Amino acid sequence: MTAPEAEKPPTRRQVAAQETRQKLLRAALEHFSRRPYGEVTVGDIARTAGVAHGLLSHHFKGKESLYAEVVREVDQQLKAATKLESDGPVPDRLRRHFVAHLRFLASHEDAALNLVLRRTQGTDVASTAFEATREEGVRDICAVLGLDADDPVLLLSIRGFGAACDEMSLLWLRNGRPVEIDALADAWITLLVGAVRAAYGFTPTLELREALVTLG
Repeated sequence: MTAPEAEKPPTRRQVAAQETRQKLLRAALEHFSRRPYGEVTVGDIARTAGVAHGLLSHHFKGKESLYAEVVREVDQQLKAATKLESDGPVPDRLRRHFVAHLRFLASHEDAALNLVLRRTQGTDVASTAFEATREEGVRDICAVLGLDADDPVLLLSIRGFGAACDEMSLLWLRNGRPVEIDALADAWITLLVGAVRAAYGFTPTLELREALVTLG
């Protein structure tokens, strides 16, 4: 058999194009994290990136496409940083997950306030992307607790828990982080217990009772 042909290294032009793309992404993240979408211009991004105005359209087909790419990038970083572990006691795994989430928000505060936690219309790219991530997070928590994430009664409580965590995160960041991350994560565990207990009050199933025992 003929040995597979070695992959050719990128050309100088390809390397330069990738570097330009990354410069534009970094510049766009800087601007979109600090100002509303409508206030950011293509010229702002190009100047910060130090590239010609027309290169933005060449690489991203315009501001809206670049904005969507920024949102996807932040979303992927958030999911990678907060992936729920598969080993260990459930309360410890959930607490570490919440701590990781809060640390990400704290270390990307501008993006957290203006992209991740931003209150926007449902048609907004950022709102749609991060709503999908919130839904995935709810499903992960339900899976860890052995609960059905499609149960509409359970969702009343669990989605309420998620909304409360978002609001607490927003206030926590805006008010100078008045409590430590570990303390806030512990408060979220308490809120989660309350949410499961509320769901049990609606429909006292064996699964919910076992989830309360699991949470301690």
